[in-house]
Amino acid sequence: MRWVGFPKGLGYDQAKIEDWFERLQADPCCHHFVVHSPEIGFCGEAYFAADPSHRQASLDIKLLPEAQGQGIAFDALSTLIGYIFETEPDIQAVWTEPSEQNLAARRLYTRCGLQPRPRPADLEPYESYWELSRDDR
Repeated sequence: MRWVGFPKGLGYDQAKIEDWFERLQADPCCHHFVVHSPEIGFCGEAYFAADPSHRQASLDIKLLPEAQGQGIAFDALSTLIGYIFETEPDIQAVWTEPSEQNLAARRLYTRCGLQPRPRPADLEPYESYWELSRDDR
């Protein structure tokens, strides 16, 4: 969670997590997927939020430390990107915002085809914006 602005975690108890999950499930544009490997079991989650009005989807992936550095994130994120472009015909690009300090994430996104691009005006300011368009796949 440190890479997304919560270096000490969220501090959520079970009830607050359940409330958060129910709100997510109610949004038809948000999609969470479990990342699992036969060797480790539960590894983390991959996520996308479709934005039909801008024809884009934001991406995120979070893995447990023991699942990192084994190619699991690449497999999961590549699969997620393929899934988005196969099942969301109106989505023309996927994007993410890797922190400048998170070099492992930047390597992962590069391997998956995302590249730094100018930040769209409709997004809040942030230090980075990386994108992969449907046409660039």
